[in-house]
Amino acid sequence: MERLIVEGDGEAASVDFHPRLTVLGGMPGDARGALGSLLAGALHGTVRGVHLEVVDDAGRRLVVLRPSSGPHRVIDVATSADVTAQHRGFDGRVDLLSGQFGRSTITRITAADLRNRTPRNDAVRALSALDQVALWSAADELVGRGSGRGDAAGAWHSLAGDTDVHWAIDHRTEIQAAARLRQHIAALRSLSSSAPELSDDDAVALAQGIVSQLSAATNSAGSRPPVLLDETFDQLEPAVVPLLLELLPGLVGDLQVILLTDDEAIASWARLEALAGELALVEPALAAD
Repeated sequence: MERLIVEGDGEAASVDFHPRLTVLGGMPGDARGALGSLLAGALHGTVRGVHLEVVDDAGRRLVVLRPSSGPHRVIDVATSADVTAQHRGFDGRVDLLSGQFGRSTITRITAADLRNRTPRNDAVRALSALDQVALWSAADELVGRGSGRGDAAGAWHSLAGDTDVHWAIDHRTEIQAAARLRQHIAALRSLSSSAPELSDDDAVALAQGIVSQLSAATNSAGSRPPVLLDETFDQLEPAVVPLLLELLPGLVGDLQVILLTDDEAIASWARLEALAGELALVEPALAAD
């Protein structure tokens, strides 16, 4: 999804999206809800007067036109061909999220989701406390991706105990994210008395919570819609939020994530990250064209 265009009262407003991570600042609760509804409506075809510019799975740039009156259409930008028929859902609507696997939906992750759906895994906690370079070097040796020297099984067992190496590799993102968060908190504690009062267990659980929910969206079959982080961090200790934000660009992977927030501290962080091209910051969320 590259751009959302909304018509209204003789004018148009638009939002341009980063391919991986976009932060929309200045978004109170009602605005976040409205934008989520507009995105869903534009993708599923349930609203009029909302248009999209997207790139499909084949790399084609498409324009989705949903005028206030008249038929909805999908146009291939490169060829100017009308490809509407390729994007009709089972109910006849132009629906970009319908396919042979059914209809995909936008994943929305709230603060309540992060609080209530945060897993705790002893193996992730234990492995995140280890030297990560040594851990993953041992894993690579054991599964045949290393140099092939030494006792690979013994080296792995001395570090990870009875944890299965393939399970660890499948959960590598969670383990590494938890390790980085623990390291950031430990570094802050050594430098400042205002470091967050967060136990190692809670730090690991937070990292797991973010990774597991992003992973669930990544593993969904069919079209992959954007993921909305809807003020996901607003119930956390303020000192913890910057540490989680630092992890976020590296956790997005192949997803397109849109973080909706009314928190000026998050917007300030995003301004700096945007300079490096890691994300896009839009303030206010809709800019008049």
